[in-house]
Amino acid sequence: MDVLAGLTASLVLMVAFSLLRKLWKAITYKPPKARGIDPVAEAEVFLAYGKTGEAVRVLKDVLDEDPDNMPAKVALLRAYSSNRNAKAYSQLARDVHARLHGQPVWKTIQQNGRDLDPANPLFNA
Repeated sequence: MDVLAGLTASLVLMVAFSLLRKLWKAITYKPPKARGIDPVAEAEVFLAYGKTGEAVRVLKDVLDEDPDNMPAKVALLRAYSSNRNAKAYSQLARDVHARLHGQPVWKTIQQNGRDLDPANPLFNA
């Protein structure tokens, strides 16, 4: 019984530590611009290191301030592709289609889209 109590206490401490760490990150988060950093470049670094959640958060902050920021939208598409978020990817791809259709980057968007959402006609046109 003592072993079970010890394991339970350890598990509770690990969960509490994890929650406190997430809370600390949320409280101390400053947008990249406020830190003098190019936010799209920071998001690209996050993506390179597999930190997709952080990249998405930074890019959404950018788009909240500047909804027409196409480099941020393309980077966000990469992030959605990385974490296999087909719904968000397809929705954002529809949003950028008119501006990017016919450009080289659109072919990449279509290829990734076909992998995520093969039935979507947007990616098969």
